[in-house]
Amino acid sequence: MPRDLTALILAASLSASCSLRPYPNTLEKNLYIRTETKSGSFLSTVRTAVNVYRVDASCRAQYEGTVELNSPSVFVGIPLGRPSYLVFNFASSSFLANTRSTISYETLLTPRAGYIYDVKVNYIDNIYGVIIRETHPQGPLSREVERRDLSVCNAS
Repeated sequence: MPRDLTALILAASLSASCSLRPYPNTLEKNLYIRTETKSGSFLSTVRTAVNVYRVDASCRAQYEGTVELNSPSVFVGIPLGRPSYLVFNFASSSFLANTRSTISYETLLTPRAGYIYDVKVNYIDNIYGVIIRETHPQGPLSREVERRDLSVCNAS
């Protein structure tokens, strides 16, 4: 899916939140998302969400649903052993300046059995970040998961 098209779809999804399809979230929880947002002004707001896409054998992304990240932490279950395309959306708006902006962080993730994925999502004063760490519950070590574009699916 071209990046511009993805951004357009995401912006439309965030602006029409009542039309978002909630992600079913019925699988064993393996994605722990911690969210921190600060708009920098009491006249501004920031909304965050993650869209979850199933990636088929032909590397096509199929929208499964959205998880609103409107609490400090959320547990999500995504399928093990198959790629999921995660699109973290940050939508900010300022009432005083009458401006809106949307930015996203996209990555392809193939969760491994027995691992937990700790995701730190933050948007503070117009700077956003997403860090994903893979941790095995039995061990003290973890590793940062590299950001992977959907185009690398064909190379896998």
